[in-house]
Amino acid sequence: MTFHFTIRGGPCLNAHSHITLSSEDITCYVGRDKHENEYLIKYGWPGDIWFHVDGLSSAHVYFRVSTHAGPIPVTGIPIDDLPEASVEDMCQIVKHNSIKGTKMASCKIVYTPHSNLKKEFTMDSGTVTYHDTRLCRFRRCDKDRQRIKEIERSKVERTNVDYFAEMKANERRIIERKKRDRKMDQYDPIQEEIHAERTKKVMGDQESGIDAGLAALGEIKFESNPHALSGSDGVKRAEVEVNEPVWVIEASSRMIEPVVDIQFLRARGYTSQEAASAWAPDKSVVKALEELWRAAGGVDKPSLSTSIPSKIMEARQEEKEVLCAIFGEDEGVSFSEDEDAFDIVLPVTAYEAPERYGLPPRLMLEVYVDNDVAPQYPNEPPILAVVGGGLPEAMLAKLTSRLRVEAVNRAREESGEPQIFSLLGFLGEEVMTLVEAESIDLKKIEEEERAQAKAKKLAEAKERGQTTLDSPLSQTKAFMSDAERRSYARDVVSKGAYSKVDDDFVKKRPKGKKHDTGVSDKALIDDMFGAYGF
Repeated sequence: MTFHFTIRGGPCLNAHSHITLSSEDITCYVGRDKHENEYLIKYGWPGDIWFHVDGLSSAHVYFRVSTHAGPIPVTGIPIDDLPEASVEDMCQIVKHNSIKGTKMASCKIVYTPHSNLKKEFTMDSGTVTYHDTRLCRFRRCDKDRQRIKEIERSKVERTNVDYFAEMKANERRIIERKKRDRKMDQYDPIQEEIHAERTKKVMGDQESGIDAGLAALGEIKFESNPHALSGSDGVKRAEVEVNEPVWVIEASSRMIEPVVDIQFLRARGYTSQEAASAWAPDKSVVKALEELWRAAGGVDKPSLSTSIPSKIMEARQEEKEVLCAIFGEDEGVSFSEDEDAFDIVLPVTAYEAPERYGLPPRLMLEVYVDNDVAPQYPNEPPILAVVGGGLPEAMLAKLTSRLRVEAVNRAREESGEPQIFSLLGFLGEEVMTLVEAESIDLKKIEEEERAQAKAKKLAEAKERGQTTLDSPLSQTKAFMSDAERRSYARDVVSKGAYSKVDDDFVKKRPKGKKHDTGVSDKALIDDMFGAYGF
């Protein structure tokens, strides 16, 4: 079963500005659950655009344009040319169909062509990734209750949908459309070929040598150093691809956890054992986070009070307004729309991820005060969590520990004063210090590995009778023993590469045979025969 909505159309943008879509030209549909989403992923159409809340669980929402008539291209409207009103309505639907996103005043939406969705065999139902992140688009969506009510009134349920039959029917329409356009001299095969080649360069055709090579490389596994593969509990996880950033490895390992709340806690630097000890089915994840935060020491349990003094509420409101003015337009920022609530998520703007981390999500500071978590803030420290930034779980744990000490000290020394902006500055300095220290450690490891490799080569050279790595014999074949070296030399001579003339070996090339051992092999033969008097 799928849910269909009627959304607004409008004039397209950029190269397709001459096209105006109506609501009848657009099909907007949502899968009922993760199992229904599997069919939508499998039987999508060319030109479909997939929408989802970035970083949160949500429904998979698809934008589809009827391409069987009119001036609309057979491949649909490109993602950058979609009508503004249509994209806004799609974002509202996605946000409204996210358990966490619908509670937020604002959240980030990601959308990309259906052809860019990548489904791997090991993924859970309804889970996807991307072939190319460059084809993803992001957009901030603010809650619009009035528009959501209007869209919800247009909601229609479709049951017993044959996705395969609909996909094949659409393919037949595309073929008929191309035939008709060709008869009317509107179909340009040259332009179609150019478009196909461009698509292959971006997405791959799954048949080219490049794609085959990349697929082969994807199967190669390498043993990396244990430090890079260890989680926050020091347990080695698995062998991974050599270029995989640590945060990607750990994100994959967290998916193995059967409880989403434990995944949440591990992503914030807590070990599996710590998360499991704090989690309970009847306990919210924020309460579990609070328990772990206080269990580390230095933070007293909150006082049980039925009401919060008005002075504290006024101080919170004033601090919240200032932070909203500073960070309100930044990506990933979250402020509760409830005026009496304070829980917020802010970016650590002083932090820049090093290149070795790839393209990780932003480093964010989560602040929890509401629901009696820290009822006396700013007279007591809030509950804080650090997430993202491509940082390994062990480094997130270190940051959280240092942040806890700083928050406790500030609450004692500056009781009643706003703390969050100062804590953000402290966090930015600490994370850059840790990343720089990690860079130095990695550089030392690389230098040690190079020194060990050089020493090993020098030892092997000495076994072959070389005094340095720069001698001609450094280019010879590596042998396990001297007997093997002599056997190889005899084999080279038996192939006719050399003949003895006046006690000197002169190179010759037998007819029909291009055997050329090179300078290094001649040096090896001279060395062998000279040493043994052949």
